[in-house]
Amino acid sequence: MEKIRLGFLTVHGDTENHSQMMGGVFEAAEKYDVSVIRFATRVFAENYDRYNAELDNLQKIVKEQQLDGLMYLGWMPGLAGKYFPAFLERFNYLPIVSLGTKYDDIPNVYADPEKCITDLMEHMIHTHGCSRIVFVPPSIPDIRNEVYMRIINKYGLYHEELLISNNDLRDLPFEDRMLRVLAILLDERQVKFDAVLVMFDTDAQNLLKQLKIRGIRVPGDFAIASYEDTEFANYSLPPLTTITYPWREVGYYGCEKLIKILHHETIENSTGIISKLIIRNSCGCRFNNVKLSKIDVVQPDRHATGTKDFSQILDFSQSIRQMFPYTSLQIEQLLRALVSDFALGTTTAFFNTFEEQLEADMLLHPSIDMMDETEELVYFLRNRIVAFLSNDSRSILLFESILLKTLLIIKEKSISIIGYGNIEMKGINQQLHYVSQSLISTFNLKPLLRVLENNLSNLQIRSCYIFLAKHGNLDDCSLIFKYDNGIRSMEQKSRVRLGYISEEISGKHKRLLCQLLYVQDECLGVIVFEPQLIDIRIYQTLSLHISSALKSALLMENLTHEITLRKEKENQLQFIANHDALTGLHNRRYFNSTLEYLLENGKEKASVKAPFYLVFIDFDDIKIINDTYGHDAGDELLIEIALRLKTTLSGFSYRLPNDADGFEEKSEAIFRLGGDEFTAIVSGISLYEMEQLAAEMIDTVKAPYQVEGKKIHITCSIGISSYPDDANSAVEIVTCADTAMYRAKTKKSMFCFYNEKD
Repeated sequence: MEKIRLGFLTVHGDTENHSQMMGGVFEAAEKYDVSVIRFATRVFAENYDRYNAELDNLQKIVKEQQLDGLMYLGWMPGLAGKYFPAFLERFNYLPIVSLGTKYDDIPNVYADPEKCITDLMEHMIHTHGCSRIVFVPPSIPDIRNEVYMRIINKYGLYHEELLISNNDLRDLPFEDRMLRVLAILLDERQVKFDAVLVMFDTDAQNLLKQLKIRGIRVPGDFAIASYEDTEFANYSLPPLTTITYPWREVGYYGCEKLIKILHHETIENSTGIISKLIIRNSCGCRFNNVKLSKIDVVQPDRHATGTKDFSQILDFSQSIRQMFPYTSLQIEQLLRALVSDFALGTTTAFFNTFEEQLEADMLLHPSIDMMDETEELVYFLRNRIVAFLSNDSRSILLFESILLKTLLIIKEKSISIIGYGNIEMKGINQQLHYVSQSLISTFNLKPLLRVLENNLSNLQIRSCYIFLAKHGNLDDCSLIFKYDNGIRSMEQKSRVRLGYISEEISGKHKRLLCQLLYVQDECLGVIVFEPQLIDIRIYQTLSLHISSALKSALLMENLTHEITLRKEKENQLQFIANHDALTGLHNRRYFNSTLEYLLENGKEKASVKAPFYLVFIDFDDIKIINDTYGHDAGDELLIEIALRLKTTLSGFSYRLPNDADGFEEKSEAIFRLGGDEFTAIVSGISLYEMEQLAAEMIDTVKAPYQVEGKKIHITCSIGISSYPDDANSAVEIVTCADTAMYRAKTKKSMFCFYNEKD
C-alpha cells in the first residue's frame, strides 16, 4: 500500500514558533509513518486582502503534487481574506485541516484565545490594579477583540479614548504600527494609560523600541503584555509577560486529525488546545513565584507521627492530566515514585524518575518551551502536594527538598538546551555567512551550484533540489541541481513537471520543505530541501541568498548571451559586407582593402617575404550561357566555378592573418569582383610554379559542368601581374593584371603575365 502523503501550506517565520509547528507536524507524521511536504511563502501581513502572486504560484505547485490531504495555516495572509473561498474551491478534492484558526465547516485545531486573553486581562486588573488598558488589535479583527471589550465592560473599565481600531492601523507595515499607536495615544489624544496588550511579537519588539526612544520605562511607567511567546519575549529587557501559544501541539494534533480523516475515523470538527499565562517582568511582577499558591507552612513538629495515607497522591494524576494534557511525562510513574519517597523518607525515587523521563523527553523535542511547560507542571504539582500534606511539616520539608532538586535539574537542562542551541546555531550561521559570501560573489551558474554542492553538508542539509523557471513560468521548469543524501547527481532535466516533487523526491524522503525562489516580485524557480535541523529560518535565509545569486548569475548569463549575439551579428554584418552573397568568396570591397593592406603595411604586418602575384580571371562567353539556359543556371555555374578555383588555389593563395582591421584568420585571398570577374592573390611561389598553377586553373575551369541536368563547357582567360616587379601601387598592380587578362582573352583559354612579351 502506498504511503500517505500530506501537504502543509504555511508562511515563513522569523521566530522559532513556526519551526515548532512544523516540528509538531513532522513528529505526528513520523509516528503514523506518513510523508509531509511543507510549502511556505513570504508573509505580506500588512494587508490580508492583498493579492499575493507568490502565494498563488505556491498553490499551483501544491496542486501539481499527488497529495492525500492538506493542512494550512488558518490565519495565513492571502487566504484568510477575500481569497479564502477561491482557496477552498481550488483544493476541494482534498481533505483539508486548518491549523491555528477555528472554522465551523472545516476541521481544525486551534488554541482557544478567549481563556488566554481573559487570564491576561484579569492578571493585569487584579494583580497590578490596571484600570486603563490599551488593546492593539491584530490585522484582522477576531474573537480577541470581543474578549477585550467584554472584560473592560465587565469591570467598568471602558474608556473610548483608549480604543485603537483596525482602521487606525490599516495598510501599515509592521514596523510602523507601534509608531502610529503611540502617536495616537500620546501625541494626538494625550491620554494616560497603565497597560498595553499587543497581539504580535513584532508589535511588542517595536513598542519597546519606540518607548525607549521616548524615554518611557517598562514596567515603571506602564505595563506591557504580548499574546505571542517567543525567544524575544523570554530574553527582552524586560522579559515579556505573554501567552504560551501551543505551536508544537497545534502542528502535531492537526496532522494527527488529518490522518484520522484519511483513515475514516470519527473526529470532532474543532479541537481547542490549552494555552497558559507566562508571568514575567514587563507586567510589573518581579519573580516567578507568583505561580505558587500562598500556603502557610507550620514549623516542624518533632512529635508528629507519619500516619497520612500517601497513596492518595496517586489520585492527583487526573487533575494534572487535565491541566497538562500534552505533556509527555509519565505522571502516574512520577507520583508512585513520590509516594515511595514519602513512605521511605528519601529524596531520590522521584528525582531519579523525573530526571530519566526529562532526558528522554529532551531527545524527542529539546525546546525551551517544553522545559517551561515542565516547570509549570512541577509548580502545579507542588501546590497540590503542599495543600495535601497540610500540617505534616516533616513531609513538607522533605518534599521541598525534592522540589528544589527537581527545579534545579529543570534549570540545568534549560541552560543546556539554550546553550547547545546557541552554539549549534552560531556554527550554522557562520557556515551560512561563508556560503552566502561565496554565493553572492559567484556570477556564473556552474560555480554557484558547485558552492552549494561543497557546503550543504556543513549546513546539515542532506538533500536539495533546484528547479529553474524559464521567464518566471512555473509550467516551464528545468531541474538544474540534484543533491540527494549528500551526493550531487549530474542528472539534469531540461523540462520537468513540478509533480516531480511528489512523484520522485517525496518517494525517497519522508519530510520535505518546498519554497519558491523569489527576488522582489520575480519568480526564479523552486527549491526543495530535506531538513535535518527543524529551524526553518536556516532554509529561508539560504533560499534568499540562493535566489539573489541565481538572479545575478542569470543576469550575467543573459548579458554574456547578448554580447555573443551582438558579436555574432557584427560578424554576420561584416561577413555580408566583405563577401559575395552568391559564391561566399570575398567581394570587391574586401579585395580593395586587402590590396591596400598588403601594399601599405607590407612586410611589417603581413610578414610578406616574397613577391606576390595578382591573378585576374575572366570567363569566355558566359553571357551566352545566361542567355541560353537562364540566370539561375548561370548562378549555379558561377558557384561551381568558385568552388573549383578555391580548391585549385588552396595552399597557394595568400593566407591573411587575424588582424585588428577585421581580416579573418588564415583567410583565402580569393575574390569575386562581380559578374564573371574573379581574382586571387598568390604568394610564396616561383614564376615557374605560378605558370603551372595558371595552367591548372584553366584546365580545371575547362572540365565540363552539370547544370540543371545539362552538360556545359566554358573556358577562362587569366591575367597575372607581379608585385613589386610590375608596379608598387594598388591601382597600378590592378591595371597591369587587367591588361594582361585582356591580352589573354584575345586568345581565349590562355594565361598571360603582364611583363610577358607577345
